[in-house]
Amino acid sequence: MRHTSIEHLLCALALVITLGGDAVLAQMGGPGMGGGGASPPPLPQGPSFRERVWQEGGPSFSPTDGELVAEVRVVGNESTSTNQVLSMLKTRPDRVFDPDTVEADVRRLASRGIFRDVKILTERLPTGVVVTFQVAERPTMRYVRFVGNHKLSDKTLRKEVGIKPGDPMNLYAVEDARRRLESLYHRRGYPQALVEILEGAKPDDKGVVLAMSEGDIERVLSVDFVGNTIVSDARLKTQIQTKPGVAWYFFRGKVDKDKIDQDVEKLSRYYKALGYFQARIGRELNYTSSGQWLKLTFVIDEGPRYKVRDIRVNGVTRFDPREVVQQMELKEGEPFFLAKMNKDLNQLRDLYGANGYAYVDVQAEPRFLEEPGALDLVYNVEEGQQFRIGEINVNIEGDNPHTRRMVVMNRLGIRPGEIIDIRKIRAGERRLGASQLFETNPAMGEPPSITLGTPNYGSGAANIASGASAVRGQSPQ
Repeated sequence: MRHTSIEHLLCALALVITLGGDAVLAQMGGPGMGGGGASPPPLPQGPSFRERVWQEGGPSFSPTDGELVAEVRVVGNESTSTNQVLSMLKTRPDRVFDPDTVEADVRRLASRGIFRDVKILTERLPTGVVVTFQVAERPTMRYVRFVGNHKLSDKTLRKEVGIKPGDPMNLYAVEDARRRLESLYHRRGYPQALVEILEGAKPDDKGVVLAMSEGDIERVLSVDFVGNTIVSDARLKTQIQTKPGVAWYFFRGKVDKDKIDQDVEKLSRYYKALGYFQARIGRELNYTSSGQWLKLTFVIDEGPRYKVRDIRVNGVTRFDPREVVQQMELKEGEPFFLAKMNKDLNQLRDLYGANGYAYVDVQAEPRFLEEPGALDLVYNVEEGQQFRIGEINVNIEGDNPHTRRMVVMNRLGIRPGEIIDIRKIRAGERRLGASQLFETNPAMGEPPSITLGTPNYGSGAANIASGASAVRGQSPQ
C-alpha cells in the first residue's frame, strides 16, 4: 500500500503532524471555480458624495487635483472635546483633499453613537480646502434612577442595567436597559414584574428613570409529567432546570418562564434522541389561590418510536462494508438511539484513525421513510489518504523549561516512520497530562496538547500555544 509521508509532528506541549503538500491539496481540493448566472442589474444610484459637495456650494475636486486640506474644523460639540473628534478623523491638514475619505469620516462619527447628526461644510481658499465637521451631539445622561424597587436593591439593578450617567442619551440603549431589568426580575422569580420608562424615551430628556412593578415572588410548588410511558418522571426531572422550591425555599425553585420554555426544548431533544421524532411537549401552569406557588405540568405526546430498517455505509473502500456494519452497536430492526449512533460514528472514525487515515470524514444521515416509524441510517465516509509520522519536534514552554526531549518521547509511545494511529496519539497525550511534569490546569497555563498539521502550518510555537489544528478532519481530541 502506498503511504504519504508526514513531515513534522510537534508536541507542545503539543504535537503537530504535518502532511506532504501534494497530499494536502489532494485532500482539500483545488481552488473552487464557482459558477453562477448573470449579475442582477445595478440599482439606481443617487449623486455621489463629490457631487453633493458641489451641489451644496462646495468646490468640485478629485484626488488627482492635488488640492490640500488647509484646515479641519469641528463645530457644535459641547461634551465631546475637539481633539477627541479630530482623533476619529482621517481627513487631516496638509493631506490631499479626498471626498471619499471625508465621507468615511462622516460614517465613522455617526457610528460612534455620540452624535445624532453630522454635516460637512467645505470652503476653498488660496491655501487649500477648509473642511468643517458640523456635529449635533446626543445629550448625555445626567442621572439613572430606579423607583418602585423593593425586592432588588439599586446596586443590583445598576450592575444589570447597562447604562450609566455620562453615557449618550440613546433611545435604543434605554429600551435595552428596560428589557434587561425585566428579564432580571423574571429570573429572580418575579414573572409578573414589569419595568416602565418614566424618563429617557424623549429626545429632550436629561436622564433616565425606570419604574418597577415587581409583583410577588413566585416559586415552583411541584413539577409533574403526564403522558410519558417510556421514561420515568424521575429520569425526566434530571433533564430539566426547573425544580420545586419547597426544600430550598430561599435559594431555589423561583419561577422563570424562560427556563420553562428551555425545559420544553430539552425534553423534546431528549425524546428525539430516543427515536421519538414526532414527540410533542407542552406545559400547563396552575397557580395556588395565593398566586405565589406554581404547579407545573409537562404534557407529553410521545408518538411512535422510530426503528432502523436498514444501515448502509457509503464511500468505504479500505475495509469490508459488511463487516463495518456488523461491528456497529446500533442494529437493523432496533429502535433508533442517538447515543448508539454517535458511538458507532466515533468507532468508525477510530477504525480509520488507527490505520493512518488522519483526516477521514464520517457523517451520519438518518433518512425517514414513507412507512410510519421507520428510517434508514446511512454513514457517508470520505476516507482521504493514509499517512506516516515523519519528524517529531518537542516544544516545551515556560519560564524555566528543564524537561528533556526524550522524557516526552518516552511517554508519547509513537516513533517516526510509523503509520499514524490516532488512538496511540490520544494515549500519549493522556500520559503527558498524568505525568505531573507539565501544567494541566487551563487557568494556570496551556495543558499538554497534540495537534495535527501540514507543511504549510507556519510557526510551530505560535500554533502550539493555541492548540488549534490547521487542517479540519480527524484529530487526537
